Amino acid sequence: MWNHYYGLKLTEQDIQKGIHRNQVGGMWQEMRELQLKFMKEQGLKPEHELLDVGCGSLRGGIAFIDYLNEGKYSGLDINSSLIKAGQAEIKNANLNSKKPVLIVNDSFNFKPFNKKFDYAIAQSVFTHLPVNLIQKCLINIEHVMNPGGKFYATFFETKRKFDASPIHQPNSGGIITNIDRDPFHYHISLFKYLVKGSSLQMNYIGNWGHPRNQKMICFSKGKNSA
Repeated sequence: MWNHYYGLKLTEQDIQKGIHRNQVGGMWQEMRELQLKFMKEQGLKPEHELLDVGCGSLRGGIAFIDYLNEGKYSGLDINSSLIKAGQAEIKNANLNSKKPVLIVNDSFNFKPFNKKFDYAIAQSVFTHLPVNLIQKCLINIEHVMNPGGKFYATFFETKRKFDASPIHQPNSGGIITNIDRDPFHYHISLFKYLVKGSSLQMNYIGNWGHPRNQKMICFSKGKNSA
């Protein structure tokens, strides 16, 4: 499988010990605060519908659930163990009353949420995906975003468009990324190509304060799109 999250299995004891927090990259509090701060700066309000793609055990999700109004948070992940850990985090944070919706799905099928979204985020998701799965994510998310909606995603960047060599990502703590295996890096032109002809427009944001140097891009849905 393309990354280790797919087959990850956590026991009840693992979850009680908080092992899931390290499985999604650690930096639990730092990344939680960073994601919420960034999305609020982009205009996220409590009344907006938010989709958290690759929500994992809710490292960012807990902050979003706490901030958003009841029923406004939706999260999807491929791993049932991480979703179970996320449910435990919700309970521990006394946030069940916010009625977040969590779904396990490995094909970016967002239709079961049965709603459209104003904002979406995929933090440290594209960094673990081959290009065909990124394309599938973009195809499917186009259909569940409201006109004017924005989908933010992080990725490891390469400036070398025609070079298949591994890259030592600067300011990342020693992370080496690859063109053909996890963790992946991509040239920005790829994302422009993937949404060409769709109702999504890609905008490069770049640095947003990520401690491992992941860059940010935004896919905006046209305001006149259905």
